[in-house]
Amino acid sequence: MADLATAFRARLVADTAVAAAVSTRIYWGVVPQNATLPYVRLHIISDPRPEHLKGYQGSRRTRIQVSIFAKSFKDAKRIGSNIVKAVSGPWSTPDGKVGRVKCEGPREGQGSDTPNGFIHHQIVEAMMEHTFQD
Repeated sequence: MADLATAFRARLVADTAVAAAVSTRIYWGVVPQNATLPYVRLHIISDPRPEHLKGYQGSRRTRIQVSIFAKSFKDAKRIGSNIVKAVSGPWSTPDGKVGRVKCEGPREGQGSDTPNGFIHHQIVEAMMEHTFQD
């Protein structure tokens, strides 16, 4: 059974525009050392579990931060825009449904000056109501 994290990443990998830019270089949390640019890092920012007197509700609202890292500002911004298009809902898998997804961004994050050049950073925040369970 897939959870939201697995389904969200699979949605990005399956999108032709996103995959053309980053292939499968989409990571939850920790990015491998020396990862090839561009890549995407995902974090769940908020995942409250609403409940009522009989227990948890069948759906909940989750906020995912999508960080895009690329060699150029233009590439990072384009990938961010493609991610917004890829996850804008609604969508579903056999394991759960996602309602309309509200995205903020892409907006500029804090880039990094490295010995190999500047790494540009864009952020997209995706907020969604879904029925995926852990």
